[in-house]
This record gives sequence, C-alpha cells and structure tokens, in this order.
Amino acid sequence: MVAKTLTGLEEVLAKELLTLGAKNIQPEVRNVTFTGDMGFLYKANLWLRTAIRIMVPIEKYNVKDEDDLYVQTKAIDWSQYMTVDQSFMIDATLSDDSFNHSLYVAQKMKDAIVDQFRDKHGKRPNVDTDSPDIRINAYIRQNRVIISLDSSGDSLHKRGYRTEVDAAPMNEVLAAGLLKLAGWEGQSDFYDPMCGSGTLLIEANMIAQNIPPNIMRKNFCFKNWANYDVELFSLIFDKALEKPKHFHFNIIGSDVDEYVLQKADQNIKNAMMVDDITTIRHDFFSPALEGIHLNSFVMFNPPFGIKIQADVEDFYDKIGKSLKFNYAGKTAWIFTAAEEGVKKIGLRPKRKFKLYSGNLDSWLLGYEMFAGKRKEHLGGGKN
Repeated sequence: MVAKTLTGLEEVLAKELLTLGAKNIQPEVRNVTFTGDMGFLYKANLWLRTAIRIMVPIEKYNVKDEDDLYVQTKAIDWSQYMTVDQSFMIDATLSDDSFNHSLYVAQKMKDAIVDQFRDKHGKRPNVDTDSPDIRINAYIRQNRVIISLDSSGDSLHKRGYRTEVDAAPMNEVLAAGLLKLAGWEGQSDFYDPMCGSGTLLIEANMIAQNIPPNIMRKNFCFKNWANYDVELFSLIFDKALEKPKHFHFNIIGSDVDEYVLQKADQNIKNAMMVDDITTIRHDFFSPALEGIHLNSFVMFNPPFGIKIQADVEDFYDKIGKSLKFNYAGKTAWIFTAAEEGVKKIGLRPKRKFKLYSGNLDSWLLGYEMFAGKRKEHLGGGKN
C-alpha cells in the first residue's frame, strides 16, 4: 500500500504506521509505502493523522505511447474492481516526458475502461469527478504505469468537523503533522494564542485523548469495493472507540477577532469537544492570559499574506517582543510562511523544520523563552 502525505511529514507518517502495526515501511517523497491486510487498510484510514489518502496498487505495466496506454488499460479485467452500475474517476500523476498532459492521460484511460464495459455489457459506467464510487489513480514515470485504487476517497484531511473557516484555514493533516513534529502527546496544557477557526486546538485534543482523526467520516471509497467486509470494518471501528487516553490538562485557544472565535466554537461543537476546549477573546500582544501555566505547550500559526493587513515585518517584530516579555519560561512553536517576518522575531529557534503550506515554503520554529538572559540560563553568567 501507499500512504500519501505532505512534504516534510514522511518520517512522521512512517512512525504512525509503525505504531499501528504496518510492515515493510519505507518513507519516500510525499508518501510512505507499507504492507498490511484488508483490516489494516480500514484501520489506517481511521487512525492515520498525517496521511492524505491510502492507495492500493493493482496493476503495473510499461507503455510506449497514448495508444499503447489505451490498449493495456483496456486489457485489465476491470470487473474485478467495479461494476457497470458504479461511477468512477481517474486521477493521473505524471513524471515522464512521454506523457505531458494529465487530463489527456486520464481521458484515454477512462475511454479504455468505458469501452471494455460497453463491449461486455452493452452499457457503460458513469464518470463522476465529484463523488465517485471508485477512485482510480494512475502514476506514470519513465513509461512505467502504476494503477492504484484509492481506498480513502476524499482527502483524509477532511475529518468532518470543520464547517467554518477563516481567511486561510490550516489543513488538518498539516496541523496534526506540526503537533507530532513538535512532540505534542498531551503531556501538559495546550495553548494556541492565535487559534483562528480552531484546527490546531481540535487536532491537539484528538492526539491528547487518542481519538481517531477520521472517526467522524461517513464515506471511504473502500466501502464501495467488491471485497468490502462490513463486519470487519464495524469491529475495527468499534475497537477504535474503546482506546481513549485520560487527559487531565486543558486545551485553550484565544484570538483577537470575536467573529473568528465564533467559527472556532462551531467547529469545536461539530467535533463534540465543547467540554474539552476553551476559547477566549484575547490580544496576543497584551499580557499573557492568566491560567496559562509555566509548562504549557504553546503553538500558533501567525497570519501572513492575505490574512494580515499590517506590515509583516512589524507584525513579527511585535510577536518576538510579546514572546520575550509575556511567555518567559515556556516553549513556543510558530508555523509560518513569512520568511521576512521570521527574521524580525529576533529569537534563535532551538528547532526548525522546513515544510510547505500550499505551494509556499514554510517553517515550524520552536523557541525556548528564558526568564532573564539566555547566557545566565545556560550557566554562562557571573558567579
């Protein structure tokens, strides 16, 4: 199987798979390959926090050109994987000079599948690009074609709880990956001082309480497969609900914008976490909230680009000053794509991870906020 992820989260996803019990785990670029049985496929779709989708390769072959692609695709017995009454779509990913138009490749393969069913049954299956029963992926590299079934359907970042978003919402898979990279496991209070629509808060609570990230999803494409085992999935689903961790700390989010907080509150309600997460209107640049304990885990995604009206460099200069004066003794994690802003924070990160937000270079930065001078904290002050 192949679990796709975001650039920079491959090792995080590999650790998740190892914990779940996958075999033959191999991190690659934006994906991790592994082996497991059908029950593990169901479990992986429910439990993996940093996977975008999970693919099952079914056919591999070499092709010379588009006509050869049609012939070899039509030679596959598609009745093993779908019926004429099911809808389908094809996603094509190309990494080959011989094929340079993914939509044309997908169209050619779609024609081959449709023609096979028409020849055998006298009618054709429908193509549905919005909500297909069967989702097929074609990856072409150096004239080698790998055909896979997408077991997930919609991207696994669509957990089912987020109905309200702010100007630039954070992808749920990215949020979970940031938390994992920073070492969040629910060992203390968690605080997001710029919480926006609440994604980091909800993902942090899911990790802290060991809640499967996709437990609220109703649809997975594997449910439309001919070999779908309803009883096995029900057993795995029920067991997933029996593994919560006891979390005795607080999850707190704040934002200066009351309207944005209302969106966060709605998403928190959707996730059924009203009793677990507290939101408060608060300006990050004023003194820190009372009740934010010394050992609190602080993480936030400051606005940049379209989300910020003020000067970016000035805004991030103020972030650095607020961290110094209001968050002494804490470790604060910042995720941002504002490279010029990061330079103005005026602090040296203890850890730094390169990632991407959309197509933007981004960084997760961890800062240790010392009370007093850093040199004195490290034992370099005067005796």
